[in-house]
Amino acid sequence: MTTRSHAIWAGLIAISLGASCSSNGDGGDDTPTPSAGGGGAVGGGQGAGAPGGAGGGGGRGEDPCEPFGRFSAPENTFVLPTDTTTSYPDLQAAFPEVDWARLDRLYIPAGDYPSLNLGGLPDRDPSRPLVITNLGGQVRIGPNDDGNFIWSMSGGSHWVLTGRYDPVAQTGDASVPGHRCADYPNARGQYGFLSDDAFDLDAPFLHMGLGVSDASDVEIEFIEVMRSGFAGIRMLNDPSQGRPMANVNLHDTYVHDVAGEGIYLGWTGGAPSSLIPGLEVHHNRFVRTGNEALQVQNLGDGSHIHHNVMAYAALHWRDNELGAFQDFNGQIQMRTGNVVIEKNFFIGAASTLWSSFRTAEAGDGPLHVVYRDNYVSDNRIGLAAFLGGEAGSASSYRFEGNVFRRIDFSYDEIDPGATDARTIFRFAAGVTAPVVITGQRWEGDEALVAGLDGPNGTVGNVTATDNQNTAVEPASFVDALTVDPRVLEYWTARQSRAPNNPVRAYAPGDVVVATDGHLYRATAANSNAPPPTRGDVWERLADPTDDFRVAPGSTYLGWGIDDR
Repeated sequence: MTTRSHAIWAGLIAISLGASCSSNGDGGDDTPTPSAGGGGAVGGGQGAGAPGGAGGGGGRGEDPCEPFGRFSAPENTFVLPTDTTTSYPDLQAAFPEVDWARLDRLYIPAGDYPSLNLGGLPDRDPSRPLVITNLGGQVRIGPNDDGNFIWSMSGGSHWVLTGRYDPVAQTGDASVPGHRCADYPNARGQYGFLSDDAFDLDAPFLHMGLGVSDASDVEIEFIEVMRSGFAGIRMLNDPSQGRPMANVNLHDTYVHDVAGEGIYLGWTGGAPSSLIPGLEVHHNRFVRTGNEALQVQNLGDGSHIHHNVMAYAALHWRDNELGAFQDFNGQIQMRTGNVVIEKNFFIGAASTLWSSFRTAEAGDGPLHVVYRDNYVSDNRIGLAAFLGGEAGSASSYRFEGNVFRRIDFSYDEIDPGATDARTIFRFAAGVTAPVVITGQRWEGDEALVAGLDGPNGTVGNVTATDNQNTAVEPASFVDALTVDPRVLEYWTARQSRAPNNPVRAYAPGDVVVATDGHLYRATAANSNAPPPTRGDVWERLADPTDDFRVAPGSTYLGWGIDDR
């Protein structure tokens, strides 16, 4: 086994601004050890120097509360009956007396529901969207033991799902405001909608925290998804129907500790697929995911992915049941138009942190993509970004002001044939579009691009300017988990991704996410000892608050969820 590191993991810097970790999740009555959280640098190590132009402080020192009145006060409302069922595959057929063209609020009464099915949602006028929200407290969905799903929504357009507390708009409830007023330290478990599947694997690859289908022009905000048996949020239109899933706005969600992807948007099979133009994914936290934290496919013109935190991805890298190529941080497949990916944190993966492909279909025009001001760190394959597929001279790629740290190699722990790429960017032979790489900062001994002599110059279709191979300032957050992203993993008895399926042996100090969704640290060497039941060799740690606001004084103020 080969290990190569560019920075020493030596201690954690406490930069706490608020409450320390609390335990709001389910499972266990034992008192957790409050040593996994605390503010500090995720990805750790030492470094100095960072890119200029990181943006403003995003309102630090100003009132962090958004004004009430996100939506106009409702005129027409309907409270969904949930006493006898929460399965409504066709809402409009079930309640023909409701004027679905003019209904302003669809209220879901507070309660604990094993599952929720809201199908047949209406197509609405964009000037008067249907707002779906919780009423009287929290709507908690799952687990749905032995069921095929837990939360499904389908049909319609121009509807909004929100757990936002807003007495003027008459949405949400004061008891579960989520992170309103930037109250991230107390937000865990306190959103208007909470999907918790308890890692139910009765229906493998079907248990999404929330699944949305046959829809377009929808908005989702202020929901929390945890412990889903597969992806946290999946949004997918049946490609055979030919309906684009256009203008989706997914923001201010908190997806954490899920078995599959954080979000899974779009069709991953062959052509034809449903185009996703106008996608906006912003101000989300996708944290501790079994597969990729961010998986978005079929992006079209106007798509914008910005101000998100994707941290601790690919935690099932040793035992992924889907096999290889599930252990990136971000998997981004694009087709056509202008796409911008900026001011995000991509922290932690086993393979590449950016796995990006261009796959055009009939009728698609050129692609113009910009990756700007992103923080990219911590993996095991020695390659930060792979840009695959085909993109000809009419398309273009620009990389501006991104920073890279700890692009390391130890993938041969599960694949003895793996080799250290020692490269930041790699482009497939089919990418012949002009590529501009400017203002990148990276630390370590990787080449910026294979064949380029130094940080700047021209090789093939790639032009590199104003790049520096230098020490890079680590990201620091207000109160986020400080475990090394290359140490944390999902607990497993065996390493199915390695030859001969060997037993996974844990050493003192190893940290895992266990089958109950909590964090544990090994206190003694062990194997085949599930943490929830083996307190003699594991200590439970406090549930992290995941306050990923950038710490004061950081160069990266204005990136991630911090800009407002």
